[in-house]
Amino acid sequence: MGVPHLRVGEFTIYLLSDGLWRNDGGCMFGIVPRVLWQREHPADERNRVSLGLTCPLVVRGKEAILIDTGIGNRLSEAESEAYCHAEEKLSDGLRELGMEPGDVTYVFLSHLHFDHCGGVVRRDRSGSLKPAFPKARYLIQRGEYDVARNHPNVRLRAAYRHVEQCFEPLKGAIELLDGTGEFVSGVSALVTAGHTRDHQVIVVKGSDGSCFSHLADIVPTRSHIKPAWNQAYDLDPLRTMEEKARLLDKAAEESWWITFAHDDKFLAARIVKTSENRIELAEVVPRAAQE
Repeated sequence: MGVPHLRVGEFTIYLLSDGLWRNDGGCMFGIVPRVLWQREHPADERNRVSLGLTCPLVVRGKEAILIDTGIGNRLSEAESEAYCHAEEKLSDGLRELGMEPGDVTYVFLSHLHFDHCGGVVRRDRSGSLKPAFPKARYLIQRGEYDVARNHPNVRLRAAYRHVEQCFEPLKGAIELLDGTGEFVSGVSALVTAGHTRDHQVIVVKGSDGSCFSHLADIVPTRSHIKPAWNQAYDLDPLRTMEEKARLLDKAAEESWWITFAHDDKFLAARIVKTSENRIELAEVVPRAAQE
């Protein structure tokens, strides 16, 4: 079948995946009662739901821009068992495209939680961690990087405990961004906050006016298009709701493609607004059954 992809003007968006993992359903759906979320996301005996790790690769000519990197293979044995994820999958997708990790020119990171940035490094056979994309520049919001590296709050220290291990091997390749802007021609970072203080989404605009966005943890699954469905991880859930409503309205009006970072069934979708003013999925790109 090949790697699923979208066309957005002069860009090809390859929908790479770092596979599936499991995480606590209550954490993923916050205050939403289990009786509601389990209809679409059945939990196992440990209350974990199946989730995806979608990492779009934006290609134009020799530019290859990866958006988020999934979990990778750096987890300990206990963490791998807890999250049901042990091996990184992005290199498999690159090989299917006839590419290598060294072909990736930029890596945009929406934020620095382990399931979005763990794949920036790869553990080799000796156990050492090496840059997973050795020629790439890593684009991170400065505020996100600063909070992740040094914050006195106990909750935030726990959320970012992996950061030193992930980013120590990348010294010299990190570029810190200061707010919203177009940092690569046609590719913009938009700071949303909400999930983390400096969470960013990536927007790709073709010269023909077509558009794509990876909304990361503002809309992590198909179920999170509902206005009040947020993650318990969100630092500012009201901000997440505001940004979600604004971005989904714009996406529906302008016929954007959006990708779901963590959906276990769909990689991407176009969305529409119904006559009852509800956001719904229109066209979808399904996740491969073998995952």
